Amino acid sequence: HGSCDRYVYLARRIVLDDSKKLSAFDLHEFLHDCCYLGRSEAAVATTASMSIQASRVVNGFWLIFFGLSVVADLNLVPGLSGFLRAVAKRGKDDEGDDPAGKRRRPWWQVTVPHGWFTHFYVVGVLWNAVALFHSLIECAWAGSDPSVVGAALASTLFQAHVTRRLYESAFVSIHRPGGRMHVVGYLIGVVYYICVPLTLAHPLAAAAVVGSVADAWRRGSIAYLLEPIDGTKLEAAADGARHVLKFAFTASGRSGVGALMSGFCVAGGVYAWWVGNAHQHRYHVALAELRGGEKRRENVEKKEREGAAKEYGVPRGGWFERVSCPHYAAEVLLYAGICAVACGSGFGAGGIATGVAGFGPAVAAARTTPMLASVGANLSLAARRNHEWYLRHMPDYPKGRWAMIPGIL
Repeated sequence: HGSCDRYVYLARRIVLDDSKKLSAFDLHEFLHDCCYLGRSEAAVATTASMSIQASRVVNGFWLIFFGLSVVADLNLVPGLSGFLRAVAKRGKDDEGDDPAGKRRRPWWQVTVPHGWFTHFYVVGVLWNAVALFHSLIECAWAGSDPSVVGAALASTLFQAHVTRRLYESAFVSIHRPGGRMHVVGYLIGVVYYICVPLTLAHPLAAAAVVGSVADAWRRGSIAYLLEPIDGTKLEAAADGARHVLKFAFTASGRSGVGALMSGFCVAGGVYAWWVGNAHQHRYHVALAELRGGEKRRENVEKKEREGAAKEYGVPRGGWFERVSCPHYAAEVLLYAGICAVACGSGFGAGGIATGVAGFGPAVAAARTTPMLASVGANLSLAARRNHEWYLRHMPDYPKGRWAMIPGIL
């Protein structure tokens, strides 16, 4: 059974090249039987159970995350909202503003350095790399299904984004030495970057990831997250990468209304992702420059400020002229682009290669919409808090700016 993976890979490619020889549904059942060769019934049952539970946990996380963000932002439950806003504080927003003496309470003392923000992106880069590897293999095995390849393209875009954020957090951003964030907020951030890759991955790839976790758990070694990495898997991943590149530029080359809608969503999504990433990087660099060098000192020396406000200048240029947190608006935009790619890629073709109904845009939207709503709600909370901090601590701050979206927030 050592050649089982190669046999499965070749079988899929042969049948997909001439699907008339075997129905897609029969192929799907056959392949799953092959994938479990050499595994006990208990191992298969464990993997299936973990897949179901993981999906429920991820969906539940997004619903809870969204709900708590809205409660905190709109102050819907005064006691709980205040606690949630306190947990969400970090960096400059962490200083001062303690009318109820929360800092003297035991629960507030459990904090970690704001610089630990980098840990989120380390987790995101590593975990999404595992999900992307399995996604590329699924592309090789079901390359004619746009819903599979589109999901892999979405994971690729997220990998590029989170890698850039890791670079910025480690080498561009300047974290205030005394800046802290609550440990609850830190743990939520870690879970967030575990849930995003599982949300973006196609259900087949997500099941493969959960299966690898089950193997690692059963065998007691984290190495089994990608085991066995052999020539067959690398060949399949490379083949899947070619499918993703082709899809990104041709929207799979299909014709018809479904293909037109798919191409529009993919092209528009990639463009939104690119614009969001470019602008977010620009504004992160601008904010870092304000906290170091002559530009910052000249700005700060003009006004009398106290506390953390002494370390910050008034950001200007680009979207900063309209909003206080354009980097948050850019992040919402790039996430919207990624979700558009994941959802729109399967228009008119979901489930062609796998023979499984329900893998089209509707199911992708059901997975990604709660995530996008959670991102928007959380960043709205952070943007409003930052905007209020600027107005409160900087007498020279422009009063006509919005927090994140002109005319809305």
